[in-house]
Amino acid sequence: MSKTMSPITLHDRRTLAVFDFDGTLSDRHTFWRYLRFIATPPVFWAKVLCFLLPEVFGVLLGRRNLMDARAGFIALFLAGMPADVEARHARRFIDGPLRDWIRPEALRRLAWHRQQGHLTVLVSNAPENYLVDWGKSVGFDHVCGTRLRTRDGRLTGEVDGDNCVNAEKVRRLVQTVGQLDQSFVYAYGDSDGDTELLAVADRPFYRNWY
Repeated sequence: MSKTMSPITLHDRRTLAVFDFDGTLSDRHTFWRYLRFIATPPVFWAKVLCFLLPEVFGVLLGRRNLMDARAGFIALFLAGMPADVEARHARRFIDGPLRDWIRPEALRRLAWHRQQGHLTVLVSNAPENYLVDWGKSVGFDHVCGTRLRTRDGRLTGEVDGDNCVNAEKVRRLVQTVGQLDQSFVYAYGDSDGDTELLAVADRPFYRNWY
């Protein structure tokens, strides 16, 4: 998806700063670590070895789609968990290990955009369950992540809609802030899952900040 340039001037265009999370704002992938945090490491690794080892090796060998394997982790560790219990885990995760995994240079770049009056958006495949509260705590205007389905107050172990990756990142961004043709967009990403997002940016940053 590419942007169509508008005849308006740069001065008249709003400016967006759009950030990926895992590997961009954080220095590592966080979701499987979140599941490990909830389950505790001994239980997490025991369940992975007993139930998910084929999924893991399938991804490592390129024979298994990463999102399909991810679905197996979500189902195994979250299906049936009361939503209020999971929310408490999310709060402890934000206040605990997640703080140590955030790149200081990323927060400095976010602070610069906020100082310039830019609209800041976090768009990630990480689940909104912890992403929204974390994003708000550091000053993002909008946060879009993968949504986990709940029913009758419990997580079903399924994704609600599509994983927020690849073209879905752009779709969620547009859904949140409107069409991009009259915006000047900075975008920050670190992986193939950010390709489409970086493609719609006027200033794309791939694994760098300036």
